[in-house]
This record gives sequence, structure tokens and C-alpha cells, in this order.
Amino acid sequence: MTALLIILVFAVLLGAASLAFQIYRLTELDASCRNLKHPKFWGLFSLSGNNGSGGLILYLIGRRKYPITMTSAQCQTMISYKQKAGISLGFIAVSTILLIVLVLSGGFSL
Repeated sequence: MTALLIILVFAVLLGAASLAFQIYRLTELDASCRNLKHPKFWGLFSLSGNNGSGGLILYLIGRRKYPITMTSAQCQTMISYKQKAGISLGFIAVSTILLIVLVLSGGFSL
């Protein structure tokens, strides 16, 4: 049971890292489509903050002044990043639910 617990914890961490990377890529693409200087900085800035969303909220507020111009290829890339972020979020949810069920069922005592 301990091995299953460790696998599930790593699955949650893997999903969280993947979600953070997809948010970085989404923000970087959005910043470059809006012709903001240093899009990689904005991608990293979106991941900063107290609870992980502070930087993203500040980016979303600050980007409103800049109009977006996207090509169809960039639009398809954005959709792909969103789908991958959704899969990562689902991976986190399923792994967390299995982890909670394992602990609550008495399969592992803390």
C-alpha cells in the first residue's frame, strides 16, 4: 500500500507540474500575440504569487490594454495548450480522489 501511496503522490505532483508548464506556455503565447515585450518573462510572472494565481491575475488585468492579433496556427496552438492543461487538471483530480479514498479506506494509516 505504501508503494501505491507514493505513486499517487507523484502522480499529483506530475499533474501539477504539467499544469504549471501549460499555463506558462499559454501566457507566453498570449503575450507574444499581444506584442508585449519579453513574453517569457510574462509566462514566468504568471506562475508567481502567494497561491500560484496572483501573478496570473495581475497579468490578465494588465493585458487588457493590448489588442490581440492571432494567426490561425497560433489559435490552434492555444487550443492545444488549453486541452493539455485540462488533461493535467483531470490527472490531478483523479489522482487526488484515489489518494483520499486510499487514506480514508484504512489502507494506509498516517
